[in-house]
Amino acid sequence: MAKIKLIGLEPSAAHQISRALDDGFHHIEDLAVTTRVGDLLDADIVFASGEGKHYIELLKKVRAARPDLPFVVVTRIPETSDWLDALEAGATDYCSAPFEARQMKWLMQSALSARQLTVAA
Repeated sequence: MAKIKLIGLEPSAAHQISRALDDGFHHIEDLAVTTRVGDLLDADIVFASGEGKHYIELLKKVRAARPDLPFVVVTRIPETSDWLDALEAGATDYCSAPFEARQMKWLMQSALSARQLTVAA
C-alpha cells in the first residue's frame, strides 16, 4: 500500500489522478497548495501541481528533508521551461495533460521502484 499525496491540484485533475491510482490498496490524500513539508514526510509519493511556481519552494524543502521521496509535477500547461524548472528543482518526473490512467500508474510505479533502489543502495 502506497501513501499518495496530491498537492494543489485543481479538482478535476485530482479526481482523474485519484481514479487512475485508486485500486483499493493505496491511500490517496488531496492536500491544499499551502501544504507544509511536515505533512509530506510520511508519503510514499507526491503528485504536485505545476501550475505557477509555488511547488518549487516546497520541492526544495522536501528534498532537504527527504531526498528519496518521489515528487512528480503534473500540469495542464505543457511548457518546456516549466518542465526544465521542475526537473532542475529536483522533481522526480514531470507530466502534462491529458493524463491517462496507464501513464499515472507507470509514473507511480517507476518512481517507487527508483526509490526502492536508492534506499537499498
